[in-house]
Amino acid sequence: MEIRKSAIGQGYGHLVERLVTGRLARFGLTPNTATTLGALVALFVPLAFAFSPWAGFLVIGCSALVDSVDGQLARLTQSQSRFGAFWDSTLDRISDCLYLGGFWVYFWSRMDQVFWLSAAFMTAMLLTLLVSYTKARIEGLGGSCGAGLMDRVVRTVYLLAWALIIALWPSIPGYELWLGLGLYLLLTLGTVVQR
Repeated sequence: MEIRKSAIGQGYGHLVERLVTGRLARFGLTPNTATTLGALVALFVPLAFAFSPWAGFLVIGCSALVDSVDGQLARLTQSQSRFGAFWDSTLDRISDCLYLGGFWVYFWSRMDQVFWLSAAFMTAMLLTLLVSYTKARIEGLGGSCGAGLMDRVVRTVYLLAWALIIALWPSIPGYELWLGLGLYLLLTLGTVVQR
């Protein structure tokens, strides 16, 4: 089951649509502009993590919120387009890497094992891109591909939860990195294999 179709996902979608999307549509914000703004906010994730995990958590949350509005705006204003779908998917990959880059910045300044840390984060970025690529490639070949275990929404929620754990318990450096990153690697690898 996709998280968007769950009760929590639908509740979040209705709340955002009622409180945010309608207002942004009245201001004339286009879906492609919302997509672009979400990616621009994501540019600040690594910088925010350099300050604190709380800042990283908030900036990922803001980026994800803005990015979740683009599809709603497209439906509300009846302005869905092939370019918009392409633009959204492309900028989502950039945001994914910037989110993980934020965690890398945070832990890089606090860990001694920089080589292994960097290798693990590069692997996480590769698997993240492969999750999306495998779906796109299967669908491009005429097949169908379900959301999989770690679709974009689940990955973003996972990273938000991980940032929150780090912010709440900063006194246990290292454990929350390797446990969080190891689980992320296993789940994204499982999704690639599943697809």
